Amino acid sequence: MARRIAARPATSASASERVTDWGGLEHATVAATARPASEDELVGLVRAAADRGERLSLRGCGHSAGGQSFATGATMLDVRGLDRVLDVDPAARTARVQGGATWAALTPLLEPHRLGPTTKQEFEGFTLGGTVAANAHGKSIDHGPIGSAVRELRLLKADGEVVTLSRERDAELFHAVTGGYGLLGAVLDVELDLVEDRAVENSDLVALEADALAEDYVARVQSDRERMPLCYGFLDVRCERGFYVAYTYVEDRRERDLSELKRHEPAPALFNMLMRAQRHSAAVRRGALRLVRAGARGHDVTLRSRRLLLWDEAPSGLEGSLLQKYVVPAGRFASFLGRAREILRRHGDALPILTPHFRFVPGGDDALLSFAGEDGVCFILSHLTRNGDARWRRAFEAATGELLDACIEEGGSHYLTFDATASRDQLLRAYPQWDEFVALKRRHDPAELFTSSFWERYAG
Repeated sequence: MARRIAARPATSASASERVTDWGGLEHATVAATARPASEDELVGLVRAAADRGERLSLRGCGHSAGGQSFATGATMLDVRGLDRVLDVDPAARTARVQGGATWAALTPLLEPHRLGPTTKQEFEGFTLGGTVAANAHGKSIDHGPIGSAVRELRLLKADGEVVTLSRERDAELFHAVTGGYGLLGAVLDVELDLVEDRAVENSDLVALEADALAEDYVARVQSDRERMPLCYGFLDVRCERGFYVAYTYVEDRRERDLSELKRHEPAPALFNMLMRAQRHSAAVRRGALRLVRAGARGHDVTLRSRRLLLWDEAPSGLEGSLLQKYVVPAGRFASFLGRAREILRRHGDALPILTPHFRFVPGGDDALLSFAGEDGVCFILSHLTRNGDARWRRAFEAATGELLDACIEEGGSHYLTFDATASRDQLLRAYPQWDEFVALKRRHDPAELFTSSFWERYAG
C-alpha cells in the first residue's frame, strides 16, 4: 500500500555546520540541519530534496559511530520532532510509535500494564526509528535483536511515497529496512510486539578464569533461557578473568507496586569519578573489574525491562568512549576470546579500554544485514578515545582490524552501528549479503537521495 501526504515546509532548520557522532571519530560538514515537527513536514522535505537533486541523511539521537547519520554536503534530518506514541494495545500486546519517539516516551505507558519490549538498548534516550534502523540488541537472552519484534512499519521512501511494510507485505524491503541505517527511507512509525514484564532478581554470580568462564557462560545461557531472561558478564581489561551475573524470574508472581521494583544501579556521580580515574590511570583500569563485581553483588529485584537498562540517561562520564562489538557463534566464543586477549596484550596501554563486557545474542534474526542468524555471544569493548593523538589512532585502527579479522575467521561479524574502521573487504566477509543490500538500495533509491558517510565508504 502506498500513499502521498501533502507537503508543508519544515518549522525549524539551521545553516551548514560541522557535525560528529558518538565517539567523535567521524565528522562531516552538512549543508543544513532540518528538524521537521510532523510527518507532513518530513514528507515535504524529502519530496522537495528529490525534486532539487539534493541528498539527505537521517538522524535520531546520533549514537552511531560510523557516520551513519550524516554526510558531507547533505542535509541532516533530525527526526526527533516525530515523537508521539500513537497506540498501546495491552490486549494485543503491541505498541505503535513514531520514529522520532524515544523509549522514555513509551516506557511509562507500558509499565502500568506490566508490558515491556522484547529488548532495548541500555538507555531510554534512543529513538524507535533509530533502534529499528540499527536493529539494536540488548542484554535479553530470551529475545534477539529488535527487528524480530517489529510487526510492521511505515516507510517514507525516496520517491515521496509512504508504504506499509511487514513480513507479509513487501517482505524484501521490510527485512532490508531493519538494520538498514536509514538508507532506504525514514521510518515514520513502527508497530512492536510486547512481552509480559515480570519481576526478575539477580540469582547467581559466577567468577572464573576467562577461558573457563566463556565455556561455562555459553552452557548456562543455552540451558536456562525460559527461567533466566538476562545473563551477562564482564572481564578484566587483560581478558584473563571475569564473572557473569544471572537474572531469573521471581517465582512469587504477585503484582508488586512499581515503587518496589526500582533498579539497582551505581550513582552516576560515582561512575563519572571512576571514569575520570580510568581515563588517566592504567592501574585503575586494571583494577576496575573488582568494583564492577562488588556492584553486582547486591540483591536486585526489578522489572525485566528496567534491568535491560544501565541508567535512564547516559552519564556524562561516558562521553569520549567508543564501543566496538564483535558477535561470534556461541560455540566459538572461547576461541575468539583467547585471540582477543592476545591482540589486546600486544597493544597494551597504548589502547586504553574500560572493563570488557559480553552478552548472549539469540539467533534467528531475519534482517537482510543480520548479525545474529545463529546463537552468538557479543564481545564488547569500550575504548577511551584520544582524538587528535596519532599514536592512539594507529593503535585503535590496528587492534580493531585484527579483532575483526579474528571475529570473521571464527564465523562472526561486527555490529555495524559502531563500525568506523573496517575495510570494504572486511565488510563483505562479515556481511556477504552487503552487495544484495546495495542492489536493493539502488533499485528503490536510484538517485541515492538518502546517504551517509557510512554508505559512501562502503557502497562500492
